[in-house]
Amino acid sequence: MSILALAAVAAACPQQSVVLDKLADVIEARYANVHDGSVIAEQVREWNADARYAADCANANMFLERLNRDLDAYDGHFHVERAAAADGEDWLLAWRRDAKSVNSGVREVGVLEGNVGYLRISSFYPWDIARAKYLAAWTLLSDAKGLIIDLRQNGGGDAVTATHLVRSALAETASVQSIDRRGNLTREVLPAAELPALPDNLPIVLLVDRRSASASEYVAYSLQQAKRAKVVGSRSAGAASLMGSPVPLHDGFQVIIPEARPANIVSGRSWEGSGVVPDVRGGDDPLFVARQLIANGASTADR
Repeated sequence: MSILALAAVAAACPQQSVVLDKLADVIEARYANVHDGSVIAEQVREWNADARYAADCANANMFLERLNRDLDAYDGHFHVERAAAADGEDWLLAWRRDAKSVNSGVREVGVLEGNVGYLRISSFYPWDIARAKYLAAWTLLSDAKGLIIDLRQNGGGDAVTATHLVRSALAETASVQSIDRRGNLTREVLPAAELPALPDNLPIVLLVDRRSASASEYVAYSLQQAKRAKVVGSRSAGAASLMGSPVPLHDGFQVIIPEARPANIVSGRSWEGSGVVPDVRGGDDPLFVARQLIANGASTADR
């Protein structure tokens, strides 16, 4: 398409142009890292100047799909969306409602041969919804001699629920990370215990894969850095940024901006971009590898 043709398409789509301009301003003002925010904002302005999405002027869904895919290259926590109608249900309410259909993310709980506990968590739902499920799981697993927590394909979810799991595994630890908001560090304190403390000598192995992200990576990285657990599988997604509340843009569009990043107290950094690197590769059967580690007591050998 020629430059004149692109300009003509852009001129016919002024609302989209305003959305992109405001998006760039919000990213520059609020993104977790000041330098990176300026770089991303400038890129969004270039997309606007180049009429990158003008062909989708009449198709808001396609515009959002392409824009979010482009933003994902910088940070997987960006999310531009249309605000819910006054009589509609926003995504957060819909997500909470759907918790019942997936047992609040606690998808499998059992005791494997050799008295090894197994817990598969598909997503971290809000603690007020999920608390009873975790308490029930902890009761079933209370006599296990080792614990495998399967976080494969867990894209994250509610940070509070994830912190309760970490608190249970690190009963005597006050904090595992600080939160960096545009250069300002604040120590994050773990919540008061609501789950029974996992025995200090209980071997724990966490399973992760490339679809393990955000809150699930927080659990794996925190316990790995504290030398409380071994991580088995493949490198995780590398999405560490923390999301803020939706910010209005224009014409019903809004954006969720990654406004902060964690900094682990032990390593001084997060898993952003690099992901959680497993201690042991999972190969064709990560669960088998995890069970072998439990049998050998390897998950606590270097504590």
